Amino acid sequence: MKRVLIIGGGIVGATIAYELSQTSQFQITVIDQDVPAEASTGAALGILMGIISQKTKGRAWQLREVSMRRYPQLLEALREQTGATVPHCQGLIHLCFSEEETGKWQELAKLRQEQGWTLELWNLEQLQTNCPDLDLTGITGAVYSPQDLQVQPQALTQTLLKACQQNGVSCDWGVEATGISVEESQGYTIETNQGNYETDYLIIAAGLGSFPLTRHLQNPVTLRPVLGQAMRVRLPQPLNLPTVVTGDDTHIVPLGNADYWVGATVEFPDQPVETPIEKVWEKAVQFCPALATGEIIETWSGKRPRPEGQGAPVIQYLEGYERIIVATGHYRNGVLLAPATAERVKEMIVSG
Repeated sequence: MKRVLIIGGGIVGATIAYELSQTSQFQITVIDQDVPAEASTGAALGILMGIISQKTKGRAWQLREVSMRRYPQLLEALREQTGATVPHCQGLIHLCFSEEETGKWQELAKLRQEQGWTLELWNLEQLQTNCPDLDLTGITGAVYSPQDLQVQPQALTQTLLKACQQNGVSCDWGVEATGISVEESQGYTIETNQGNYETDYLIIAAGLGSFPLTRHLQNPVTLRPVLGQAMRVRLPQPLNLPTVVTGDDTHIVPLGNADYWVGATVEFPDQPVETPIEKVWEKAVQFCPALATGEIIETWSGKRPRPEGQGAPVIQYLEGYERIIVATGHYRNGVLLAPATAERVKEMIVSG
């Protein structure tokens, strides 16, 4: 039986552990220095822009397509095993603010149809019918993606870890990895604040913590922190919106019970913040005025890992090591690409 140690208890590490636990050939342990789903996962809104993404070919699209085909199966499998339904919204609505966008979306809708997916182009009348709470001033139409979805990242991660533990995976929290000793013939020794762990395969899925773990090894993975920000808003009554609405880099995510996440695009922390959370709120209220009746009950921000010198995400054997796999640097797409990442890692280990 192959011993596998996964460093990182966020959405990526949890999904990898779950997929590996579907077979009996692995003895799996997950460690994290914090409680799971707090770091990059805790800064995510869980909006899965797969079909509606402008990525149409190559690795960027392939990973998205694998994940979007896997997600419905994964959510159902988790429900059947754990009895927990992961909160999620089916479908995404993307607002358009110029007529010039129409041709681009028409081409993408045609391509997606050829690929077996669906995108619907809505005119203003259709948008008003489906989303009566929107102010359509300055809006020219919308794209509706019925097969994309939004999941609540922390709930999904916790459910994955519950299923992992039911499948025999060991999960140790408050364990900080401080060093890696390499003995290729015998495996790896992971030094931690709670003692040493011995493993045959090491999977580093620690987000921004992946660089400190690899920097003293050959060819470390360099990552850059990228800021995400959002707020939780509570309204007197639910908005008349059928699902997630995104427009002008601002996202409105229904959470149930008239609560909503309002989130922004990302900024680099070492540069001036061009879109502070107040500006995000202003933009959201501009195209959805009913938000102004709500109360902002929580605001937060978090850092997500973006690789330097290579594309996101990084899913590969660490150069110079036969059994150290790095699965990190997902940037804004950790939740979206977690299933595809897990499938790729599993293939790498099984195939040797």
